[in-house]
Amino acid sequence: MSQPFTDLDSKALEALMARVNEAKANHLALSSSDLQLLLDALLTLSTMQSRLANHDVTVHKLRKLLGIEKSSEGLDKLLKKGKDESTPKKKVKLKGTQEEAFTPMKPKVVIHTHTDLVKGATCPECNMGKMYKSEPGSLLRITGQSPFMPEQHVMERLRCNTCGAYATVTLPSDVLNDGESSQKYGYSARALMGIYKYFAGLPFYRQGSIQKLLGVNMTASTVFDQVEYVANDIYPVYQALVNLAADAVHYYLDDTTHRILDAEPIEKKARNSDKMKMRCGVYTSGIIATTQAHHSIVLFETNIGHAGEFIDIILKQRGKEGFC
Repeated sequence: MSQPFTDLDSKALEALMARVNEAKANHLALSSSDLQLLLDALLTLSTMQSRLANHDVTVHKLRKLLGIEKSSEGLDKLLKKGKDESTPKKKVKLKGTQEEAFTPMKPKVVIHTHTDLVKGATCPECNMGKMYKSEPGSLLRITGQSPFMPEQHVMERLRCNTCGAYATVTLPSDVLNDGESSQKYGYSARALMGIYKYFAGLPFYRQGSIQKLLGVNMTASTVFDQVEYVANDIYPVYQALVNLAADAVHYYLDDTTHRILDAEPIEKKARNSDKMKMRCGVYTSGIIATTQAHHSIVLFETNIGHAGEFIDIILKQRGKEGFC
């Protein structure tokens, strides 16, 4: 059978039924073409019943199965069509949610093709029909791996047999952009360690334990050292944010108790007073400063002190000309 269905108009169908009735009444044999038509009809009916019983068919597929709608679409066109149908025409974003600030990562599309079957091959199930292009299946797989992947860069080196000079291959730009040639932990790894600590709240020792479990051995002290590099590099950015927050038009303040293991009581000047006082309470003070342009600046400080003292330090840098 060259195709899964055969087109018959009403006259041809009536003629076929007449020949079948005549052969039945007179005990005659049908021609090979009539037998092929009946075999095609039985195969189509059997396939349709199986698909309907398993709820594995849509109206579009059923129309194609019955020959009502034809298609010779290629795999790339089918993939594009499935993507267009699955993508909503208009996406409504909820204000005040993280969906508004972050764009979801698009999945990498990997196309798997048959290695033992091609279009036009004989069906391995019935050994009669021919295989044709159909709508591909789809699976969205989310995999997990260690966020820190070690890479060993081996650089070829040549040496002169006369002067002993070395010629070493230069590392590619994508490697050097993530750190110097003598730097073990790249900028991207350092930044991720800081995000895990101060955004996800994952302590240094726990980061080390997780990475050891995943096969990438890093101690808590190593993670701390790498995050300190990040803190030193972005400290000027922090100072710039403090300067902008000093001229804000609105502030939110809050305190949360915290702990610094080596923090000892210190003598500090009492707020709005010239008297000195011993202090030992450790807090993380948070401030959200709203600028005149409706931008929010979020600042944190953890030390022996509270949010009132933190805002005093910020307001001391307030400009005389007005708001930002």
